[in-house]
Amino acid sequence: MKIWLPLIAVYVLLVGCSGGSADGVRSAPASKNVVSEMSTASGEALSDGVAAPSVPALPRKIIYTGSVALRTDDLDAAEKKLDAMVKQFNGYLGSASRSGTKGSQRSGSWTIRIPSTGYGSFVKAISTIGELESSSQEAQDVSEEFYDVQARLKNKKVEEARLVELLQKATGKLTEVLQVEKEISRIREEIEQIEGRLRFLTNQTDLSTITVTINEVKEFRPAGPPSLSTDVKRAFTESVGQLGDVARGILIGVIAILPWAVLPGLVGGYLLIRARKAKAAVTVDSGESDQSIRPNI
Repeated sequence: MKIWLPLIAVYVLLVGCSGGSADGVRSAPASKNVVSEMSTASGEALSDGVAAPSVPALPRKIIYTGSVALRTDDLDAAEKKLDAMVKQFNGYLGSASRSGTKGSQRSGSWTIRIPSTGYGSFVKAISTIGELESSSQEAQDVSEEFYDVQARLKNKKVEEARLVELLQKATGKLTEVLQVEKEISRIREEIEQIEGRLRFLTNQTDLSTITVTINEVKEFRPAGPPSLSTDVKRAFTESVGQLGDVARGILIGVIAILPWAVLPGLVGGYLLIRARKAKAAVTVDSGESDQSIRPNI
């Protein structure tokens, strides 16, 4: 009888495990909302007339992502300000890229991770770096999945502990021991998958992701009416720039038509030289003919 007791326990555990989700990570129960159940309002009456105890609401888990595009007259200075802001808000730089050369229009893009508690303040602070071109934010509430994954992880660990205890007390055949060990291995694999998903959700909710793009312009125009000296300077700069563009266009046009102008000239010169040689040969031949028919005196 002692031999069959572990077998009965194994059978019950296997039946209970087979009823769960195979992956145990992304699936969520359809009939119950974990966050709603944990956030029951105080004073709600039960069926027997006794008021339910007040349960504190769990903090919501939200993934914040945003993008900001700016314009500035000095990309190097703007990058230094951005680095200082990231350090001020205890964030870090995920990735960065820059394009262009000094003296021309340059641009840069930075992906920044900021603690979610300072996400709104950081987005507002960025606008001081340059002129705001565009901004977008997105918030994804993953509270239900987060707390559901936490609950599944807890249940799987309890199930693993029971199987390990059963394995330690097993006195049956070798095949029965191997069956329990196989079930423990499956449970541990599911635990690793659930822990990986939980780490991802924790990272995404604790740190917000912001993509900052800064475009450098030759003529940075701040907000507000410009002064007379600023208008004069801009007009002169634009005129010089247009003059340079016209000169550049003329030079490129001359270089473009140069091969078409040289080729006809070479052909014309060749034909002219041949014509002159032919004329000279005719002159020589006519002179010799005159000498041959002149009478001797």
